[in-house]
Amino acid sequence: MTTSLRNVLATTAVVVLATALAGCASAVPAAPSSPSASTDPEASDPAVAAVADYLEAVTFGNIAGAWRALSPESQATYDDSADTYARLAPTNGSVTAACARALAHGDFTVSAGPGDAFQLVSARAGDLADAWVVRDAGTGLRIDDAGAPPTGEPAYSWKNPDDTAHDPAVPPSIYFPTTHGAGGDADVIAGPPQAVVGYADGTRVTVTREASAGSGAVFTVDAPADTEVLTVVWAPDPERTHWQSTTVTLD
Repeated sequence: MTTSLRNVLATTAVVVLATALAGCASAVPAAPSSPSASTDPEASDPAVAAVADYLEAVTFGNIAGAWRALSPESQATYDDSADTYARLAPTNGSVTAACARALAHGDFTVSAGPGDAFQLVSARAGDLADAWVVRDAGTGLRIDDAGAPPTGEPAYSWKNPDDTAHDPAVPPSIYFPTTHGAGGDADVIAGPPQAVVGYADGTRVTVTREASAGSGAVFTVDAPADTEVLTVVWAPDPERTHWQSTTVTLD
């Protein structure tokens, strides 16, 4: 008899662990429980169940199932095309099949978003970690996909840690550029978010926008020195209910 990943989750003890990265972070040491996140969420918790369904679909290449799990706003970033999602998701920062398979057997934590706008469901399995924004999209709980949209410049870049290292002597920070169209500086396609929400190992932390960063914006995260996994969440367009996220490991 074949046992689905959902059934595996239903029999797995779920404990509080670190919040994690879209795309699958690695090299994360074991972490203690966080008092600010939901402890021992039931495997039947609706938000956890939504993520379990998504992971199962991604693991087995069920594009239709994974597509249905996404919010309408996330689907719109793929031009409302499941085929576009199938083509881009493996390499654009969305969870991969290999990571989904591992994380489905992992431990989960649920952290509340600002004003209960969403729940951040995080999974950790050994040295892998990831997280998903789950919210009520009007037709049930859906996931705001963390992958980069298929058009335009990258929405952000981490300054610390950067691509090579994390400097523990300075606070973590992330840069959001202003993207311009063919019309030059006056033709703004997308700008930095108005606010960013931060989570250090599942606990909400303060994120501050720096005074100036040219046409973009730098946000600094007030994370404790012993933070292992850091997630930031933001709304790309304040006029739409849609969230994006990214996570890095600090080692």
